Amino acid sequence: MTFRAILGVAATTLVAGLWLGTSAPAGAQYCEGTVHGLSGRYNLATGSGFLAVRTRPNSSSRMIGQLFNGDHTEIFDRRGNWYQVEIGGTTGWANARWLRNDCGY
Repeated sequence: MTFRAILGVAATTLVAGLWLGTSAPAGAQYCEGTVHGLSGRYNLATGSGFLAVRTRPNSSSRMIGQLFNGDHTEIFDRRGNWYQVEIGGTTGWANARWLRNDCGY
């Protein structure tokens, strides 16, 4: 085998190894957020005492769940002031103002 052929095999092996070994984006990590700062008085009509989890990252989309002070949830992504979070086995969007985390989002 020539030197050029050896380099070609080595480069192909390296590229394949890098491609197969990166199923998640670089720097991806588990990120957990904790709900904080909400009112202690629950009132669905005024939207106080809970953090609404919505289908899309905006306040006008349908609410699919609620989180409360002290609740922990996994954070998957951020879009502007919204975090994509897990709730009840599904994902939704919650306002980032009320979620504390150390994930660098």
